[in-house]
Amino acid sequence: MLQFSDQPYEYFPPKPNRLIAWLGEWWSRRYLLAGPEHRIQSVTVENAGPLQNIQREHGARVLLLPNHSTHSDPMIMAEACRQVGVWSIFMAAYDVFLRSRVQGWVMQRMGAFSVNRDGSDRRSMKDAIATVIDGRYALTVFPEGNVYFMNDRVTPFLEGPAYIAMKAQQEMKDAGRIFAVPVSIKATHTTDAREVLQETLDHMAEQLGVEASGEDDIVQQVHAVGVAMIRRNLSQRGFLPPNPDYTDLPKLLQQCARQILNQLEAKIGLDSKEDDDLMDRIRTARREIHKVRSDPDREIDHAVAAGWADEAIIAFRILSYAGNYLSENPTLDRVGETIEKLQEDLYSRAFPAYADRAVTVRFGDPICVSEQLAAATKPRLAMAALTDQFEAGVQAGLDQINAHNSHSGGEPF
Repeated sequence: MLQFSDQPYEYFPPKPNRLIAWLGEWWSRRYLLAGPEHRIQSVTVENAGPLQNIQREHGARVLLLPNHSTHSDPMIMAEACRQVGVWSIFMAAYDVFLRSRVQGWVMQRMGAFSVNRDGSDRRSMKDAIATVIDGRYALTVFPEGNVYFMNDRVTPFLEGPAYIAMKAQQEMKDAGRIFAVPVSIKATHTTDAREVLQETLDHMAEQLGVEASGEDDIVQQVHAVGVAMIRRNLSQRGFLPPNPDYTDLPKLLQQCARQILNQLEAKIGLDSKEDDDLMDRIRTARREIHKVRSDPDREIDHAVAAGWADEAIIAFRILSYAGNYLSENPTLDRVGETIEKLQEDLYSRAFPAYADRAVTVRFGDPICVSEQLAAATKPRLAMAALTDQFEAGVQAGLDQINAHNSHSGGEPF
C-alpha cells in the first residue's frame, strides 16, 4: 500500500481505441504479466458462462467488480476480459495517470479513466454511469479501493459501485437491465518461495533491530517484525499508546489507529463520534487534507497539511492489517502476502514479484440491479444491500478457488 497522492487533481476521460487496446492487451499478455515485475505464468478463467449469457441479452449492461489484492490485478482483469470476449472500461486512481504521461495516454486509449478517491468526483461518476448506460463496454471497478495484500479475504467494499449501478438503472428505467458481476481474482505460488521470503523477513528484522531466528514459527517471526514496525513508526511520532498489549495484535491496531485519528481530527477541526467506523473517519480526514494540499491558494498551509497526510497514511496502514489473517491459516500464499505488505509499508514503495504465480479468475453469478431496487423500500437500503451482495459474491468465489487450489501457495508454510 503506497502513499496517498496529493498532486493537484486532473481528470483523465476514457478515449477507447480498439487498435491501441488490442496492442496493449497483446503486450501485457506477452511481456508484462509473465515478466519480472509480475511473474504471472498463467491466467485461468472459471464460470464465464453466466456473464456471456447476459451479454447476449438485449438491453443488458455489465458492471464487473473484482477484488484488489495485488498490483497486477488491472492487467489480470484485462486478460480475463479478453478470454471471455468482453471489452471493459476501467476506473483507476488519478495519480496512476500522472506517474507517466505516456502510460496515462495508453491507459486512456485502452479505456481507462481517472477517479479522485479522496473527493467527490462528479465528472468521474458521470462518465462511469454514462459508460454503463451506453452499453458498448462493460465497466470494471475495484470496490476495495486499494491494494490490501489479502488474497483470501476481501476487505469491506466501498459503496461507489452500488451507487453507479443504481443511478444508471434509475436513469435507464425500463430500457434495459444492469447486471453487477462479482469477480474473484486469486494469485497463488507455483513454486516453493520459502527461502526468498525468509531472507526478506530477516532483512527487515535486521533493519528494525528485531532479534529473530529462522527456527522460530513463521507467524511469530512475522508478528515480531510487524509489531517492531508499528512501534518504530508510532514512537517516532509520539503516537504509541500507554501500556500497549503487543500480544493482542487486533486490539493494538485498533487502539493505535483510534489514538492517531483523535489527535488528527482535533488538528483539522473535524468532529466524530467514538463509535464511527475508523476507515470512514480516515476517508473524511483525507478529503479535508487533500483539499488543502491541492489548493495553490493555500500554499502557506501545505507544510502543516503534509504532516497531517503522514499521520493519515500511518492510521490507514495500521487499520489495513487484519490481525488474525496470517495466524488463522499460515499458508505460503498468506505468508508471502503479509511479508510483501510489511515490506511495502516499511519502505513506502512497491517491489517486483519475488516468485512465479498462477492466477484464477472466477466470474460470479450476475446480480440484477433492477430486482434489488424493486425489493428495497428506500434507495439507500438498496445501495447497502447491493454492496453486501457484491462483497459476499467475491468472497464466495475466492473460497471456491481455494477449495481446489493444488499449487504450492495453498500449502502450509
